[in-house]
Amino acid sequence: MAAAYAIRKGINRVLDGIMQYRHTLRPSLLEEFKKVALGPSSEGLLLTCVDSRVVASRLTQAASGQLFIVRNSGIRLFFTLILLIENEYWFFFFVEGNLVPLYDYFKNNSIVGGESAVLELTCSRNNVPLIAIFDHLDCKTMNLLYRIRNEISIPSKSPLEQWLKTHAVRTVEQFKKLESSGDYKRKLIFTSAQHYEDDFEAFIDSNNEFKHFDKLSQVNTLEQLRHFLSYPFLRERLKGAPLRNQLCYFLIRFQRKFERMLVLARIDYG
Repeated sequence: MAAAYAIRKGINRVLDGIMQYRHTLRPSLLEEFKKVALGPSSEGLLLTCVDSRVVASRLTQAASGQLFIVRNSGIRLFFTLILLIENEYWFFFFVEGNLVPLYDYFKNNSIVGGESAVLELTCSRNNVPLIAIFDHLDCKTMNLLYRIRNEISIPSKSPLEQWLKTHAVRTVEQFKKLESSGDYKRKLIFTSAQHYEDDFEAFIDSNNEFKHFDKLSQVNTLEQLRHFLSYPFLRERLKGAPLRNQLCYFLIRFQRKFERMLVLARIDYG
């Protein structure tokens, strides 16, 4: 009985939403749709988590045609902004646990993931000026990664676990260096996939304010910069531009100067 009710509730949510959209919102958007049909000018790529608590279009107030949006598992309320400007580029990470596979994984592998394909579609073929990774605290995928961190080399029949074991190896390796220090005060070194000058060092939650799986998420945030820079077409576009980066763990800013995350604000979900 409970299962049947849950199914009906889910179906009604979808159908009622569609009908409400058609009768109330769609008429006011028709002119906007006509403009987009003639030639959309997208302003960025947004990668966000599949978590139902994250409504990306509402959070960004993006209109039709403004953003490419991709959702996968393991993004966790980071908001990573990579501004690809003509003479310089900036990295802003307000992220927590998104996984973008390293380019090397696809270089010798016939299987190509949607994340890398979308990076090429948007950044190389459509020249969007922004990459954003958006998600939330208490990511279930990052919590899972923390629980299986000591089994990372053991194949799994679970698609989600295997996804993490394939693409989060480096994150786990970095976290274990931090974990081995006992007090989590060890400085981590993050090496660039391409250029030594892009290497940086960071303390992770040196004030010990976050849970262990949230520390892992912060490590993962910083690790994703290395993953982005491993893609030749993205690196080619940024060639010759000075790197300025700020990495933020959802309103927690990483500053190279202080080599640590600085808490600006926290948003918790009830």
